[in-house]
Amino acid sequence: MIVTVTPNPAIDITYAVHAVTLGASHRVASVHERAGGKGLNVAAVLTAMGRDSVALAPVGSGERALFETDLRDRGIAHHLVESPCATRRSIAVVDAAGEATLFNEAGVPQPAAVWQALTDAVSELCVAGSVLTISGSLPENAPVDLVATVTGIGAARGVPVIVDAAGAPLVAALAKQPALVKPNRVEAQSAVAALGSGAGSIAELLRALVDAGARAAVISDGADGLHLLHADVALHARLPEPLSGNATGAGDALTAALAAELEDAGGLPQGPEAWGRALRRGVAWSAAAVLQPVAGAVDPADVARLEQAVEVKESRR
Repeated sequence: MIVTVTPNPAIDITYAVHAVTLGASHRVASVHERAGGKGLNVAAVLTAMGRDSVALAPVGSGERALFETDLRDRGIAHHLVESPCATRRSIAVVDAAGEATLFNEAGVPQPAAVWQALTDAVSELCVAGSVLTISGSLPENAPVDLVATVTGIGAARGVPVIVDAAGAPLVAALAKQPALVKPNRVEAQSAVAALGSGAGSIAELLRALVDAGARAAVISDGADGLHLLHADVALHARLPEPLSGNATGAGDALTAALAAELEDAGGLPQGPEAWGRALRRGVAWSAAAVLQPVAGAVDPADVARLEQAVEVKESRR
């Protein structure tokens, strides 16, 4: 079982338009509305790929029915912590070329009781053999150590934890020695700068994250693919040609793929061959997400086709 935690969920609204022009009026060709947030998208991708997961998130009482109906209709197992605070909205405007323009509300502060209920639920759901992911931003005034607390709960139970966060929450989580951190390049640069390192290259960023406590680090770098460091294994994986489409859910699909790999391996993969398989899966799942009009969706047929094209090579440690 893979448990996905979303501290700052959203109602995801996707508008399809022909083109986006600043200051102009736009006719919307279609609208998609669904329960969203990074961890919920992770669970949605896992469900699409036939994996068992449960999505955990705090949701406003006014939005709970929408979330429950949508998640049930999509077959996504879930555990929602009810909150008196309204759930934010995230709007993606996607043009005909697949370019997405995002408008993300910050999320309102939550009462301390909501965070306590969330961490209690993490403790309840993390059982032997599971994998835990925590993804995305925190709402305003959330405890900066929330991601670290969740990471510590998983680690204390022997459950591998994947952290997909940025800024101070990522830095705090590193001290809890998560199994894997998965920032993009900009997020990695910000975290490493906060650690006081002058790292600049991908290899230096990976090394700084591992030295700060992560057992393994994967940095995503857009069309340049994925870069991994774990122990003495350093790999780079990518597609030979970039795909065009809606990239808003690609990172969440990558988290889903890595969680599935850790579940299959009973922990972190060991050695270049095992990590090569993991990165092929990660690139294929994230690339398949780019081909979908909304985040949290992949077509298994796309995954199978793309995985055959992924190139993996050793890189500098």
